[in-house]
Order: sequence, then structure tokens, then C-alpha cells
Amino acid sequence: MAATATEIANLAIAHLGGRALTDLATDTSQQAASLRKWYNPTAGTPVYTALDEALRAHPWNFATMRKRQTITYLSLSGGSAVTTLGGLIKITYTAHGLANGDRAYIKDVEGVTAANGQWYVTRIDADNFTLDDSVFAGTYTASTGKFVLIPAFDWDFQHTAPTDCLRPISINAGGGQNEDAGADFQYEKGMLLTDEETINLKYIQRITTVASYPADFVTAFSFLLAAYIASDTSGASGKATEMRQFFEKAVVPPVKARDANEGKARRIPPFGDSQIVAARMGGYWFGGVTDY
Repeated sequence: MAATATEIANLAIAHLGGRALTDLATDTSQQAASLRKWYNPTAGTPVYTALDEALRAHPWNFATMRKRQTITYLSLSGGSAVTTLGGLIKITYTAHGLANGDRAYIKDVEGVTAANGQWYVTRIDADNFTLDDSVFAGTYTASTGKFVLIPAFDWDFQHTAPTDCLRPISINAGGGQNEDAGADFQYEKGMLLTDEETINLKYIQRITTVASYPADFVTAFSFLLAAYIASDTSGASGKATEMRQFFEKAVVPPVKARDANEGKARRIPPFGDSQIVAARMGGYWFGGVTDY
């Protein structure tokens, strides 16, 4: 039988030896008030602090979501143009949205092909910007080309994460369950930084429908809630650490790696004359030269 928010709250209270609530949303006790600070799904502005932490801690199957998305370019059409200003390449695009020092990727420009590539830009006004250190040459072919804002450095593209994304798991992992599989990426301020123009994203979704919570999640979540309210519960102020340990045991080992799994570091391959490479390929290493 599916649990309710009040039942999860009462389970948390029971861990601390407290008295059960009649209704999480309306109960006037100190315990209820404490719980609602961290988990209050029926408030005018719902509170999901504890819920989000519990969901982020483990790639729960019920909370795993998949989404395919691709970069959206701004097309240089209509009144757009590629001209010159002081020898630099100037792009005209109404309300381009770029600021000084932003980095843009421009592609498919014909006639002034030097404009294509990754550039730092200087904003002239709301409708014009120049490409730093560029050299204008050629005659622009009207209505060709497009551009997009990209990360300031290191990565080629940035995708806006879904609004319900609590933690990305993998990108372009080919259906594998390994969180380390797939393309490299970094998750920063709601943006997924990657070198992939199109991504198949697997992520942890904020699930607020209590009836969909499986029993193991309800148990883990109740221990985390107990940890949050222990300091406000009479006779249980010293149990916060114990309750959190119970929570972590319910989701270990993933909980220990959740921060690291926000992204996946780039892999640097060994040099061709590496002893490791030689051993794997069945060759021999002679102090810098590998013989196969």
C-alpha cells in the first residue's frame, strides 16, 4: 500500500520516539512545525529540502528520467548580416543577448567563411557584436550562418538542464547503467557543459507524487527526515547523527559518490610509449620506445 506524506512524517517521528501526527499539513505540534521546515508538499510554496537530498543520494529507478535534447542555434536570416567594423568581423542580429567576453560558436556562414568557429565577442550594442581578433574577408552570402552561446572555456556546448533535474546521471551512455559511462560533462548552475551537440540525458527527477515512492525509498527518506528534525524533538537532540547514518546505510555506496557523479572528468590517455600500453598490447618497453 502506498504511503502518504503524513505516514512518512510519522515514521520519521517514530524513529525518534515521538508522538504521531494526525495530518502533516495541519497539525500544530512542534514536531509538525519542524517537519514542515524541511518537507511540506502541500504548502503554497512547497518545501522539498529533505526530499531532494534523499532523491539525489541514489539513482533510484522510480526517479530516473530520460530526455533527448539538442542545441538550438540563432539563425542569421532576415535583417541579420556579417559585415566589418575596423577590420574585424561584425555580426548583426536583433537582440543577440551576448555580453562582452562571451564565447560564441558560429557555423555555416558563406562568403565570409572566416567567421565560422569559436570566438570571444565584444558587444557593440543590443543588435551588433564583433569577433575578437578576427579578420574580415569576402562577401557575405545573405541568410547563411547561425550562432549559439557556448561555455567560456573547456567545453564546446552548454545545454539547459530540465527544470525537474536534481542530478544528471549520464549523457550519451548508450543505455548502460554505469553512472561513469557515456560522454564527459560537467553540471554547473543548471547547465550541462559538454562537447556533445545532441545529448541523450539520464537524470534524477524530482518526484513529488508520494504514492509512487517504493518501500525502500520511504524507509530511507524517513531516516533523513528524522535527522533533520532531531534537534527540535524533545529527548532526541543527540540522534541526528545516528539517523543520518541509518539513512546513508540505506543508500550506500551511491550516497558517498553523489557529488563526484555530478560530472565526469575527462580521461587523459597514456602516451604511446607507456609501459602500461606496451604490456596490454603484448609489446616490450625499451626506455621510451615500445616494440610490438
